[in-house]
Amino acid sequence: MKSLVFVAALAAAPAFAADRCPDVPKDKAMTAEQVQARLQSQGYDVRRVKREGGCYEVKARKDGKKVEILVSPADAAVVAEKRS
Repeated sequence: MKSLVFVAALAAAPAFAADRCPDVPKDKAMTAEQVQARLQSQGYDVRRVKREGGCYEVKARKDGKKVEILVSPADAAVVAEKRS
């Protein structure tokens, strides 16, 4: 049941990401490489970084678990995180 809720949340991710991430012009936003480096310094093994709506959507692993993260393009702050 939890996985169904998670799938529904991910499907709505672009919609709720816009509410959680600041509207940052592309030339002022951190690059995908900068976001990846910041998360790696926090212990994430980053597999993919993709700009989705207002946030970066990141697929990674941490502590042996898969993690999906929404990250602010302004400062690479984690906005939402789901571990599986």
